Amino acid sequence: MSLPPLWEKHFLPGADGLVESWMEGAQVLVRLSRSRVTKHGDYRFSRNGRPSVITINQDLHPVLFTITFAHELAHYRAGQKYGQQIRPHGPEWKYEFRVMLKELIESKLLSEEVAKAVIKCFFRRESIGSGSCEALLKAIGLTGGEVKIRRVVDVPEGKEFKLRSGRIFVKGAKARTRYHCIDKQTGRTFAVHPMAEIVD
Repeated sequence: MSLPPLWEKHFLPGADGLVESWMEGAQVLVRLSRSRVTKHGDYRFSRNGRPSVITINQDLHPVLFTITFAHELAHYRAGQKYGQQIRPHGPEWKYEFRVMLKELIESKLLSEEVAKAVIKCFFRRESIGSGSCEALLKAIGLTGGEVKIRRVVDVPEGKEFKLRSGRIFVKGAKARTRYHCIDKQTGRTFAVHPMAEIVD
């Protein structure tokens, strides 16, 4: 397959050949999604003869978009090889995800700083997942030069903040790896990543 122009702009520049090799022979639909606070992407197994579906947030940084794509496609690959009864983030999925990340690193498409962060986040930890490692998000922030990027972790508890999507939240207490934050418009509580970028 070849990536349509709409998709090329979301992936890392120059990653089209690599992504096409990942997708070769895959029977899966890939769709862009609006920004979601609680996840960067998701994967749904094939059901009732319908193809598997991957969705990825359309507003992700190209590095996160590419890694999230690999994360979700690894679910498809693992399911094809080992069956759909395997654990979602079990050893089979980890193996497939790391194979693609290794190819991404070897492609030299990542800066040295980001490549080191990918190794730290996804090869040296038992628990891995797209966007769940602060080292990776900090490395992506470094590529923006000297501009200070403000993140949810910088906001005092009880104060309001706005995400890049335009949604406004009130920061709550931290539970494990994320903050419980209240959406000002709906009153619903969401688990927001501490390294999520905020705007003025």
